Order: sequence, then structure tokens, then C-alpha cells
Amino acid sequence: MMAPLHFKQHHTPHLSAVSMLLMLSLSAGSALSQTAPTNPGTAKSIEDAKDKAYAAAIASCERLWDRDTHMTKKEWSSTCRRVQARLKQMELR
Repeated sequence: MMAPLHFKQHHTPHLSAVSMLLMLSLSAGSALSQTAPTNPGTAKSIEDAKDKAYAAAIASCERLWDRDTHMTKKEWSSTCRRVQARLKQMELR
């Protein structure tokens, strides 16, 4: 008779950090699509408002980083920017 197989469950602490990053990014993407212009009617004011929301979403994401994540602060920032850029591309479609 063979002994039963026992599988170890691996704890992945970075998964929660990635999940938080994804949730923040999705909510920021929603905010980007709902941004109201400061001066309705001009394309420039709409773009300015979107740029501010984009920058705010990145800054908010970067504030979530802590030393216990699986990424350096520089890698985390790069990920925040990459996710926001992808969300911005989705908005353009």
C-alpha cells in the first residue's frame, strides 16, 4: 500500500499585495473614466483632468508599497505605472 500524498500549502504573501494593487488600479481606472473637466467643453480641460487623475492613481498606488512586499520600491512604482498605462489604453478603445 502506498502512503498518502501530502501537499504543502505555500503561503504567498505577495499575492495579497498584488491583489491590492489590482483593486486600486481598477478603481483608479473607473475614476479616470468618470473625471469631469474643470472647464466643460474644451478638449484640453478634459485631457488635463484625465492627466491629473492618472497621476493621482499612480501616486495612490505607490503609497501602498511597504518593505514586506516581494518587490523593491522601484519595481512597485514601475508596476503601478504599467498598470495605469494599460488602463489608459483600455479607455481609448
